[in-house]
Amino acid sequence: MLPPSRFLLAILLVTTAFPAPVFAQRRYRVATDENLRLEPAADAALLARVNAQTEVRGDEERGGWVHATLEGWIWAASTRAAGNGDFDLRVIPPEGENLRAEPNGRVVARLQSGTLLNRVGRRGDWIQVRRAAWMWGRSLTVLEPPAARAPTPSTVATPPSTATSSATLDRYVLPPGTRLFGKPDGDTVGALVTRAPARVLARTDGWARVLVEAWVREDGLIPADDSVLEGITAAEVRGSGTAYVGRTLRWTVELIAVQVADELRKEISAGQRYMLARGPLPELGFVYVLLTEAQAAAVARLQPLTRLTILGRVRTARSRYLGNPVLDLVAFAVDEQP
Repeated sequence: MLPPSRFLLAILLVTTAFPAPVFAQRRYRVATDENLRLEPAADAALLARVNAQTEVRGDEERGGWVHATLEGWIWAASTRAAGNGDFDLRVIPPEGENLRAEPNGRVVARLQSGTLLNRVGRRGDWIQVRRAAWMWGRSLTVLEPPAARAPTPSTVATPPSTATSSATLDRYVLPPGTRLFGKPDGDTVGALVTRAPARVLARTDGWARVLVEAWVREDGLIPADDSVLEGITAAEVRGSGTAYVGRTLRWTVELIAVQVADELRKEISAGQRYMLARGPLPELGFVYVLLTEAQAAAVARLQPLTRLTILGRVRTARSRYLGNPVLDLVAFAVDEQP
């Protein structure tokens, strides 16, 4: 019989001689809405419904399934400490919760209630989380490796050296394909598809912070205040109990009329002026939006059926008789007149 010290050495030699398999990571894009499941089987527990165009990382493949890692941001109030050694958090709303690409950003998946998550970071009231599980491989498209970094602005433009030149040291032209980064050595936030003029605001360690002027679709704008929620439906608000009360939502609605509350509106003080609106579009329901005197005067000047983008703070998830959400108007902008 081997002495204990040699027996332990033998175990170490065996375990190091046969290391655990290491799988190369690949980037995938979800081609169609697909489930994330606990095990590689169609009847395994459902963890999330992942939206098309979402990017995930995959490693192991097993019987047509890919072990994929999903990452994003979740509203902190919708989580609770997991009490599990392998995971940090658990999704607690009974109806599940959205996972977003950024705080208050694009929805990339719908997490099921009870799904366990690993915490990555935090920003204000948002938590960055990660979960690895299994997705059906035929619903994933393998992405090519990232393109090589484009030349920095200082190597692609040389101001003409003439006595009448108006060139300055902060004016450059960026060529097509130039990648834009959130910070030096940070994540890519975009890439130019055509030449664009740029102004250098600062330089550091071979990097230049630039200002590029361009136009974007207004419906693609996301409020800088990440406490404003995007993509929340009226059905989610009505079914959430008090989860959204006090939260600010960005909705597009259609103005019906400015009205004065009577005793039948139990959630609104008698005499309070409010906007009756249809939405949030494209939903066909209605919402009550409470107005200050100044807001009421401004909204009353608009024609019925005017489309508005509003920021509204939820006062009541559903009214007593008709079940419509009641919001306090924070701000509004006119989208179009009928």
